[in-house]
Amino acid sequence: TDVATTGTAMVSATMGTRTSTGSVTVSTGADHLVINEVDYDNVGTDSAEFIEIFNPSPATQSLAGKSVMLVNGADSTVYATIDLSSAGSLPSHGYLVIAGANVTVNAPAVKIDPGWSSNEIQNGPPDGIALVDTTGPTLIDALSYEGSITMAQLTGFASPVSLVEGTPLASTVADSNTTDGSLCRSPNGQDTDDANTDWKFCTTPSAGTANP
Repeated sequence: TDVATTGTAMVSATMGTRTSTGSVTVSTGADHLVINEVDYDNVGTDSAEFIEIFNPSPATQSLAGKSVMLVNGADSTVYATIDLSSAGSLPSHGYLVIAGANVTVNAPAVKIDPGWSSNEIQNGPPDGIALVDTTGPTLIDALSYEGSITMAQLTGFASPVSLVEGTPLASTVADSNTTDGSLCRSPNGQDTDDANTDWKFCTTPSAGTANP
């Protein structure tokens, strides 16, 4: 499975002299869409940036009303919004990648190209990403990188919201313009609501596939 937080255990039950044993599979993966990977700083010109959305749940998730908002850490305001609704829905364990023409995404992953060319995702410090259901509006998932954004002014929200989940991502966990890589959830799809636990720097970007 793509969700590394799924495990299997043997369970035994005894009644009188009879004992029955069977395997039980338990998943601690999120039941909602997650921001799964972001490559915001490329070696040289930032022309192959991408944001990956993953569905770790066992059910298809509708993308109607779903948007990704990019937040400028300098003033906590939204500087870009990407509407995901054109993709329709995302199947269980499916991937959606927001990227420009320089990023190749293989089926069955879905790609949305907002017309990105270069330097579309700010490099911090800090900056952030919010996955939002605009019909609420509701914050589905968030990532604040290279620092903490705790008062993001998301479009349509009555009050500021924090993009920090649990313990802030360590300052040493960052994308780089000298080393190829990305920020990724590890294990793939894990969402414990603690950024410093769930995210790491991956040396191999994996747009549209499971994180290493």
